[in-house]
Amino acid sequence: MHYKEMDYRSAPLRVLSTASTNAVAELISFSTEGIMDGLTAMEYAESFHGALLVACQAYAVGTVSDINKIQKSNYSKIELYKYKETNYHDYTHVELINALANFFKHNEEWISWPVNGTTKTLRYFGINEDTEFPLYTGIKVIIGESTDFGGLCKVLEDWRFALLYLRDQNA
Repeated sequence: MHYKEMDYRSAPLRVLSTASTNAVAELISFSTEGIMDGLTAMEYAESFHGALLVACQAYAVGTVSDINKIQKSNYSKIELYKYKETNYHDYTHVELINALANFFKHNEEWISWPVNGTTKTLRYFGINEDTEFPLYTGIKVIIGESTDFGGLCKVLEDWRFALLYLRDQNA
């Protein structure tokens, strides 16, 4: 067994996921208790969503690096992000996580909605320049109505496991 097969990124990501889940729940409770309005709570929640999605993106990039080291290969991240079937056949949930993280990091730079890989992926999942809370909307595509962001971790951990399993099948 190669030491890179151990998933050292999972526990920190799960801790951050739990913290984000709890923080967003607290913000929502502020709105139901009248401490802040619901729109403000959702705007603040988008920051937690974005931070978590960037951490998820780092997990995915690290997984690509691990796979390339284990297999002594040079797969591109996009090539590996496309691996594993989901309910959507043109794009995977890992690609959506990547696009959402890129959106969070770069959307403030955009004068208008650009035509690029990030926005093409987002549009595929119904997210565009008119989507009020794009990160929330994208997360709901991935984890459904659950309020536990641990579902994002599960998607990434399953994807990583599948890549490692594929490696073993082709070795």
